[in-house]
Amino acid sequence: MRGVPTELPPALRTLLDTGVRLARQAPTGRVALTRAADLVDEAAVPAEVREAVDAVFAGLPAPEPLDRKTVERALKDAWGRPPGKVLDDLEDTPLAVRAGAQVHRGELDGAAVAVKVRRPGIDRALRNDLSLVETLAAPLSAAFPALDAGSILRDVREQAADEIDLESEAETQRRVARAVRHVEGIVIPRAHTELAAPGVLVTDLLVGTTLRDGGRPDDPTAAATALVHAHVTAARDAGLALLDARPGHVVVLRDGRLGLLGAGVARQVDPARVRIALDALAALRDDAPAALAAAAEAAKMVPPDAARAAHPPLRAIAAPLVDGPALLDAGALVALARRGDDHAAPLLRLVPEVSATPDDVWLTRSTGQVLALLARLAPELDLASAALDAPAP
Repeated sequence: MRGVPTELPPALRTLLDTGVRLARQAPTGRVALTRAADLVDEAAVPAEVREAVDAVFAGLPAPEPLDRKTVERALKDAWGRPPGKVLDDLEDTPLAVRAGAQVHRGELDGAAVAVKVRRPGIDRALRNDLSLVETLAAPLSAAFPALDAGSILRDVREQAADEIDLESEAETQRRVARAVRHVEGIVIPRAHTELAAPGVLVTDLLVGTTLRDGGRPDDPTAAATALVHAHVTAARDAGLALLDARPGHVVVLRDGRLGLLGAGVARQVDPARVRIALDALAALRDDAPAALAAAAEAAKMVPPDAARAAHPPLRAIAAPLVDGPALLDAGALVALARRGDDHAAPLLRLVPEVSATPDDVWLTRSTGQVLALLARLAPELDLASAALDAPAP
């Protein structure tokens, strides 16, 4: 990928280039790229990598709206009867048109609901595309020789299938709502699981403005803290890594709380793994190499000596975000990326020793998405304390 400043090892560059090429070629890969594009804030992209980022997302087609007949047919197939027999009303104009699904406003028993309908044929496209995932096996093993590439790719395939199964999303959203019900300032819309089907999801409609559309809470720091607490609590206490945090999914409600859409897109992880990750964060905050080595040993991710070698560059990269309250905005992310580039060399030398699990993949994805989301709020945030002090049920 042109424009990336750090000279990556050949095996890691091959893995990155292969993954991007597959995502751009496969229909469901383009759905994933469209989701990722919602996270990208141009102001948070360093000038030296803008060309590479633009190349990843360039030319993604805008999705065509589904017509009324297609939507009604999908609902009838899911419910076994015309939608007019189930809903009081269903508006023609969609609330959202996405690469993988379309959302309409409806009414159910006099209350406003969001009716999400999966695009016809995307399940078949996914089955065809998943065979391409095996193309990543060789470059993944070459880049990370200590990794169980087969286990990672199996989990990726399972998650890709889950992310287009709206019935599974409804049930997971119910679990997430229960897990974070005590987190102040967060609302998860109720999923009507009795109406869920593989191609249909019905939830309560949240009224407000998303971050993508310009919604901003009165207290950005409180809102950012609530988002961190929700993600940490779901993972640490319920073993659910939330995987669809993006500006278009955070609704600033009229009462000042934040509504989280897409909360049902999550992956089951081991809570013990989450607690080890939090121990590693505490070690970075406290500048404690021995504690980081202990966390690495507990995780069996890298040998203790490698963890000690990783501590100085990781600490240098993370310090401004974990040393107390700091402005977390687009500029902070640019600075983070540049520090990462400055201190990449010793970390890249440790890559062959990394033995991550699928849980680590999902927790890393979730963390990166949350950081990008928080920067849209530009809070003055003590990020480490917000994560480590997330309230227990």
